[in-house]
Amino acid sequence: MPLSRRSAPDDQPNAVTLARARAEAAGIRLTDLSDSNPTHHGLFDPAIADAVAHSAARATHYDPDPRGPQRAREALAARFGGSPSDYWLTAGTSQAYDWLFSLLADPGDAVAIPRPGYPLVDPLARLAGVGTVGYPAYYLHPHGWEYDADALAVTLGDPVVKMGDDPHTPARRAARLPSIMAGSAAPCGTRVKAVVAVNPNNPTGAYADAALADVCAARGVPLIADEVFAPFVLDAAPPSDNAAPACLVPHLADATDALTFTLDGVSKLLAAPQLKLGWIRISGPPDDVARTAPVLDRIADAYLPVSGPVADALPALLDLADAAVARVRDRLLANLATTRRYFADAPYRVRRCDGGWTVLVDVPRVLDDDALAIALLRRGLSVHPGWFYDLDSLGTLALSLLPRPDAFADGCRRLSDAIDGLTRT
Repeated sequence: MPLSRRSAPDDQPNAVTLARARAEAAGIRLTDLSDSNPTHHGLFDPAIADAVAHSAARATHYDPDPRGPQRAREALAARFGGSPSDYWLTAGTSQAYDWLFSLLADPGDAVAIPRPGYPLVDPLARLAGVGTVGYPAYYLHPHGWEYDADALAVTLGDPVVKMGDDPHTPARRAARLPSIMAGSAAPCGTRVKAVVAVNPNNPTGAYADAALADVCAARGVPLIADEVFAPFVLDAAPPSDNAAPACLVPHLADATDALTFTLDGVSKLLAAPQLKLGWIRISGPPDDVARTAPVLDRIADAYLPVSGPVADALPALLDLADAAVARVRDRLLANLATTRRYFADAPYRVRRCDGGWTVLVDVPRVLDDDALAIALLRRGLSVHPGWFYDLDSLGTLALSLLPRPDAFADGCRRLSDAIDGLTRT
């Protein structure tokens, strides 16, 4: 039976995926140094399950609303600002992207996304029939990452994106990953209809500055601001600040006059991805908001995807958010310090990590990236090479900062020993 081209993956998985499958089949016990599932690392608060269970006991009536229950949206407005009418509840941020791509772009249009970046928006866009065009960020040690707002302005200023004009198309990733994870290059005649900014970005940890938002406002292009990692401030926080108060979190909606869709959810805020609850907040010029909101209502009404008990529990869940963020952030800071203890000296380098759950480590280029990852698999270590995220540099590994501190320290020690051993051979 024929399937749509946008849903059919390539039959040739990349070499690292194949090597991992072989290692697992051979009974090698792998330590996954890139595992970012918080429920695997003791970060889930049982009080969250209690709140949902208490709510489930009241779930005897169903009164659907396209934007989600009023009580839940009132809790969101009280915590994050705006009014309850500014929010739409979704079954996670992936669904929020799907709705917004349907709202803002026609099949064949494109959205601009950050490069490097996490390989999720590409396949979501592909499934929606939408192309992607990258806008770059560059790294200067120890200053950190800086987005090229001028490159984004050029992309948005020219309404037509020509095939091959995007130097940040994930060529290396496309050669290794299934096509559904490789995104879709924008063909000639494609119009860029929205800009995605992940704030802070994954895996670079870079917060987007106001210059990106200014470009969107000047060009009249909507901004999708994915801020699921926003509270997890690391190197961006002053050294004396241990609490990372909300005033340190630079929200893009506060820095722009563009029509902005801010995405967030309990997956990161509460370290509870299994609850599948996210939200969209709309802000910007009142006329644009008034014209857009009813259309988003129609899209949401076609899905009505949010579980009633989970949505009903949201006010109680948000009461647990500050403690959850503090607990996770303490873990991130401890493991970031451990990373620097093991990889501070040449030929290693730990890149600046302003926020988020991932750190990038530059290692000696003893092998090409795939060969290194495969060699580490044989030693029981699973890592993500930088090309997974469209990093231009070779010899960069992405490590999750979520594991328990003892396990993380042991993983760093084994990783350092393994690479040192490969260097000597």
